[in-house]
Amino acid sequence: MEPRARAECTKSVGALGSVGLAWTLLLGCVPHGATRLGESRGPVDTAVASSKLVEKAGLFREALLARHVSREGVVLYRIDLRSIASDLSVGTYPYLADTPTFTGLWAAAACTQLSLGIRPSEAKSDAQRALAGLRMLMEVTGVRGLLARGIRRDQGRDVTGLRGHWFPGGPGFEEYVFKGDVSMDQYANGLLPAVAECATHFPEQTRQLVTDFAAHLVEHDLKLIDPNGERTRFGDLSPRSGFGFNSIAQLTAYAAFAWASELEPDAGWQQWRDRLRDTFRVVARARRTNLRLFGITNHSNDLMSWNLYRALVPLARRSRDPSLADLRHGMAKARERVRADGSAYFDALACDLEPETCEPGRLRAAWDQLARFPLEKRRLDPAPELLHLRRRLVPGRKFEVLASERVPIELRPASSFEWKSSPYRLERPAAPNVEYTGIDYLSAVWVLLRASNSGTSAPPP
Repeated sequence: MEPRARAECTKSVGALGSVGLAWTLLLGCVPHGATRLGESRGPVDTAVASSKLVEKAGLFREALLARHVSREGVVLYRIDLRSIASDLSVGTYPYLADTPTFTGLWAAAACTQLSLGIRPSEAKSDAQRALAGLRMLMEVTGVRGLLARGIRRDQGRDVTGLRGHWFPGGPGFEEYVFKGDVSMDQYANGLLPAVAECATHFPEQTRQLVTDFAAHLVEHDLKLIDPNGERTRFGDLSPRSGFGFNSIAQLTAYAAFAWASELEPDAGWQQWRDRLRDTFRVVARARRTNLRLFGITNHSNDLMSWNLYRALVPLARRSRDPSLADLRHGMAKARERVRADGSAYFDALACDLEPETCEPGRLRAAWDQLARFPLEKRRLDPAPELLHLRRRLVPGRKFEVLASERVPIELRPASSFEWKSSPYRLERPAAPNVEYTGIDYLSAVWVLLRASNSGTSAPPP
């Protein structure tokens, strides 16, 4: 690379400090038009590619442990760099609503890494810490099986001015307050993937998590109930949810009983699982888990769908669950729905769950996307290149301005979790002191490496 080009490239990552320098040395700054890792402009050494993706995961892990994990093991996925050191010390944790999702996905990623045998000691340590965080998020509520959306402790117990429903911690957690009104999202995206990926390595911890969840549903008519006795806003997981059309809610309840049956087979959970499947036919009726109309959709629903298939499909195969055919049908619909989005996480999951149907080029594209996945997770000013991209005539959900074609991942505004955000997004308010985690990258990279070794007909580059 020419000196001037290298200087410009290095400038773009200079704000990352040592992390940016490490990545510059690791992969090198790639000028516009040059061959990037994973592109099909020439042969790529798979071992070298894997090594670089793994090294990148290590950099994200360092940042995660340094600034984003509380002493309880809870992931603080959005932080203010100006105050995080004090927040971690005195318990004034950021106001967050999805800590079970990110904590559970961290556990799932670490357990997938552990299964691959890559840096197993650090993977085991991370998984144990994340599972402890999930356990704490459940115990702090004082209600069996109920997760807290977020927590604060000590000086953070003053929640004056904070939105949401806040409750005092349950017995043994008097120094805490927690944010209530948990939704099905935190179970579908967080707890269930963690249980599915970690059950082999941590059977007792995962058994407790999922059976407590199932017990909560049994005790409360398949609903999530806060300590004040009120149902949470998105807490109806019964067959009647959404007038019987809320597929994600119904699959979430089914997954709870399916995994409870697997990990505690003699406790009667099978009756609930079979009742939902055979009497209420929740899996057969849940073949469509999201809608997309004129390009407008809720990408969070796609994330929940794929995390549920991640939890359910391998279990259904292993246990010979009659619901497998319906799950595969629903997954095929989900695959078709997100095909144009080019999500490395969804494509890796699809190839991992059904290697025999992995489409040629899907894994290669996922490798390329993760190679270009930016290390910068702060909300900086939009890249100037975005100004030149053609806009859609029809805006997206909540009137979001979207590009007419998928935005290259290295140009997209920072997101708390890439795979639940629109890949066509162009605008996000700048907040340079706000930083997200790299759990989105970690979630995708280990599944991709596993899928690449699963005998698929579409090998990595």
